[in-house]
Amino acid sequence: MMQASVILFVLALNSQQSALQARDAKAIETAKNTNVHQIEPSLPNKAFAQWLRDVAGTQAEIKWEVNDCGEQTGDPALDKVRDFPMCAEAQVILAGKRRLSVSLSVGTFKNGPKAGPAGLWYAVIIEPDGSLTPVKSLSRLPEAIKTVR
Repeated sequence: MMQASVILFVLALNSQQSALQARDAKAIETAKNTNVHQIEPSLPNKAFAQWLRDVAGTQAEIKWEVNDCGEQTGDPALDKVRDFPMCAEAQVILAGKRRLSVSLSVGTFKNGPKAGPAGLWYAVIIEPDGSLTPVKSLSRLPEAIKTVR
């Protein structure tokens, strides 16, 4: 009897993990496929993932993750009642040991990824000393990446 309970628990856990992985994959695909022209009309008609690759360079390493856009307070009493925004974040290793983080809002954790295009939540360059340089718009990213301190 105990063994059957353990097996059911493991199956339920695997099912939940699979659902979360599918949700995250959908969120990342939403971000990658969002046309940057929909985020900023001055940008070309190009999927965000390709535009970012062009801006960062073909040799740049890009990793993706899904997170709460930095919105949790750490107070369980406050956080448990909130529906946190869901961001797909691209983390890019740049020249000079600098890093770029670009987060696109793709939905909320209660409702999941939305069907429409993602929106810019934030972009920041992280210098080797840990200092942060916020980038206010995607159109400013190419110049911000070129600026080496």
